[in-house]
Amino acid sequence: MTKNEYLDKLRAELKKNNVADMGDIVSEYEQHFAFKLADGYGEEEIAAKLGAPEIVAAQFDSAGEAGKAGAGAFVKIGLFFTAIFESLLYIVFLAWNIALGASAVAIAVLGGCLVGGLNIMGLIPYMPYSGSLLLGLCVLGLASIFGVATVYCFAFLKQMIKASVRWHKNMTGNSALPPLSWNPQFSPKTRRTLRNILLWSVIVFGVLFVIAFVVLMLQAGAMGFWHHWNWFV
Repeated sequence: MTKNEYLDKLRAELKKNNVADMGDIVSEYEQHFAFKLADGYGEEEIAAKLGAPEIVAAQFDSAGEAGKAGAGAFVKIGLFFTAIFESLLYIVFLAWNIALGASAVAIAVLGGCLVGGLNIMGLIPYMPYSGSLLLGLCVLGLASIFGVATVYCFAFLKQMIKASVRWHKNMTGNSALPPLSWNPQFSPKTRRTLRNILLWSVIVFGVLFVIAFVVLMLQAGAMGFWHHWNWFV
């Protein structure tokens, strides 16, 4: 069954069962198809995993009664402690994301100083400007890698929270919407942009690191140029 066939049949079944918010429900399933298609799944495979539209519509038909009855006390207690544990994980992951973003900014500032020949408070050891320029561009490439990683991790955290909220709602019987993927959901354009930035950043970092190392080694006349200029003294 194709995407359009599945959604049309689901819409018809929901209408037959007089389910409220039919448009929102169909929209959620349409979004589910879009996300799964972006992950490489086929329309028939997605439809098969969702189950027959008649069964899905029947779940929404009984969602009102399930919502009134609510989940059992044991289930609610379990979900409560699960939510606490998940919240702790999210806080730790958020701290990691903030540290990753701060590292990206710090590395970018270092790269800008090397390219611009700036030495704030004498923190950067001496090196000829040609080597400093190459190394600075290399470091800016590394900053871009950290930046892309930061964007991805924040998107991953956001999607994790959305998927968890959806799961909790489904478990308490207040809805029967399709589960959300835990993977970050980007538009095709955004995905291509991030991929291209990451690819070119890795190339710039790798190539310029080797070139900068060779240039500094030739300028110092020694393989250990950091010893020649007393970087760690």
